[in-house]
Amino acid sequence: MNNQDIEVVILSDDEIKVNKLRCLLSKFYPVNVASVCHYPAEAILYLNNHRTSIFFLDLGFSEVLHDIRKPPFIVGLCDAVNTKRVKSFLKMGFFEVFYSPYSENEFNCIMGKILNIYGTYNKVEHRVLKRVEEENMAYNAENPYQKAVFIMGKRNEDSMRVVFDNVLYFKKIGNQVCIYFEDGLKRYYKTNLKMFHNRFPKSQFVKINKSVVININKLTGMKKNRVEIAHNSIFELSRSFKKSLMESLSK
Repeated sequence: MNNQDIEVVILSDDEIKVNKLRCLLSKFYPVNVASVCHYPAEAILYLNNHRTSIFFLDLGFSEVLHDIRKPPFIVGLCDAVNTKRVKSFLKMGFFEVFYSPYSENEFNCIMGKILNIYGTYNKVEHRVLKRVEEENMAYNAENPYQKAVFIMGKRNEDSMRVVFDNVLYFKKIGNQVCIYFEDGLKRYYKTNLKMFHNRFPKSQFVKINKSVVININKLTGMKKNRVEIAHNSIFELSRSFKKSLMESLSK
């Protein structure tokens, strides 16, 4: 196993649930399912002898928490929603609770938050990590796996994994930031442009005026104080941002 792998352990006696988790986890790199345990004793033995990153724990086996070396991320598997019970588990140190019917969208949200924390801090030490607000997480250029970022939507906004190379540009519109994709898709997020920009690699995404950040890999032309990117989008290039754009293009 590579040192950069994020090691996962699953404790559940439900084979259907385990297979569903394996399928969902297979889409995330460099996540590695290191062990699947069907009995508490197996999990206790493995977790106390290996450095594990993520522990998916069927809530029926929650007593193992008293006997294991706790991973930084513990995700409970819950077949029925019980608000009071879930709150008690979160107080015990659970990072999240994954509910039946175990939808892919909900799973992507949970894994997105976990991987964003890894992407931000590039931690290999296995210790309890503090919860960090999504908007305070900055892109880490030293992480070779981070070619995308998971954007958590608020209220009615969509949460989604954004692949950097699929983005044309994003711009401030009122108190929101709109991100424009190469396939014509648009997504709006209520956030600060500076915070949003910090989620993306500055070597690839460059601010060209007070409201617009472009993906320089999509740049198709420049003329005086205008820049053009793919699909004939033309923007004003402010004098104060021209120098940083030229420096980024020369690298």
